[in-house]
Amino acid sequence: MLSRLHFHVLLLSVLGLSVTVDADVPSDARHLLEQLMSVDTSNPPGNELAAVDIVATELKRAGIAYQIVPFSPGRGSVIARLRGNGKKRPLLLMAHLDVVGVAEQTWSVPPFALTEKGGWLYGRGVSDDKGWAAIATAVFIDMKQRRVALDRDLLLVLTSDEESGGGAMRKMIADKQPGFLDAEIALNEGGRIRLDEQGKVIAVGFQPAEKSYQDFRLSARGMGGHSSVPNDDNAIYRLARALDRIEALHFPPRLSDTVRGNLRAVAPTYDAPYRDALLALANSAKTGEPPAAAVAVLQSHTFLRALIRTTCVATLVHGGTRENSLPSYAEATVNCRVLPPDTVADTEAKLGQALAGTGVELSRVRDFGEGPAVPAEGLVPRAIAEVSHALFGKQVVVYPYVGTGASDSRFLRKVGVAAYGIDMLAKPDELTRGAHAADEAVPASSLPLGVKFLTALVEVLAK
Repeated sequence: MLSRLHFHVLLLSVLGLSVTVDADVPSDARHLLEQLMSVDTSNPPGNELAAVDIVATELKRAGIAYQIVPFSPGRGSVIARLRGNGKKRPLLLMAHLDVVGVAEQTWSVPPFALTEKGGWLYGRGVSDDKGWAAIATAVFIDMKQRRVALDRDLLLVLTSDEESGGGAMRKMIADKQPGFLDAEIALNEGGRIRLDEQGKVIAVGFQPAEKSYQDFRLSARGMGGHSSVPNDDNAIYRLARALDRIEALHFPPRLSDTVRGNLRAVAPTYDAPYRDALLALANSAKTGEPPAAAVAVLQSHTFLRALIRTTCVATLVHGGTRENSLPSYAEATVNCRVLPPDTVADTEAKLGQALAGTGVELSRVRDFGEGPAVPAEGLVPRAIAEVSHALFGKQVVVYPYVGTGASDSRFLRKVGVAAYGIDMLAKPDELTRGAHAADEAVPASSLPLGVKFLTALVEVLAK
């Protein structure tokens, strides 16, 4: 059973906001995370109701009413609400309970269990997104147990199917599901809280916008036949030549004001040569080509280069029918993350140009949806900055950035909910053990830190 969080607090008045700074937060989010990690919600098939039942049990114990919203057999979402006085429109805490699978990955620990090793917490979904779900649920229940007076209703929405296009969120919006579409603000996965080598927070990135997500299918056809008599029309070879062209395709840098602000703010947290390249791009002229030397430096850093351009990468390949038959068909999935001002249509056109003459067909794999940005200044960004400085120190860099991944936030933004991405699980600047990877992990210290951060942020925004 989740117990009440205990607080020693110092209230500061900053820019008209009441910021709660906690000195010591014992967190029951760990207990909830252990339960969530023990169920396999790999999508497909999902099986998220197993995780929903865990959350529902804790909500029931806390005396909180909830609603389970079905999506498909064995799948669904959970919605709960704490009533405020109605002076302001609701604040929504959201996360997803499905995870990507672990097939063909080699793990050093059981993927569907929470394992602590060397100061890190391991398991599929600990970073994406069960850690966020556990923190949000623990904070939500604590608000109920402490009877915090709220000017807004506080909602908790934990969804299914985020990893396969956000079907559950789309359906709830299309059905005008009562209970959360009236929210003014949503806090969701996204953003980055970066740690230095000593484990101190050095930067907090929040996400007012994200790249658009779109999959494309490349389809190649060949003559087929018996493998003992190879011909010159092999579908797999044709597809391989087309994928070579996709690998060589580089989209131009797109330095919007948000991207420039991101690069400028985060530059001091990197060492040379990345720091100098980030500043050169942030301060470059808004017309003409950005400095090629700076672009080349970022090309050697997989995360930084994704911040400044649209990316497309092959993620799945299928072809052939038997070991002793020539393939008559082969296909690949290419996943694109589209950085504004590029659009999905622009990206499709560029892929088509790259594939010209290969004989490979290009098609979209359903519509994953594009969403607008929300303001990078105003109430929520100001609250994030002030809470970050109050908790971690004035030296911490707080900055907006366009997320390289996609989330359910895009659907809420499209219907007028100001959804912001915030990372509740601080990490150093490294990409091993990251989301979707084998041995996915977060520092163990990031779980209580996330509870502390989200508690303070909710109290600022909802009171």
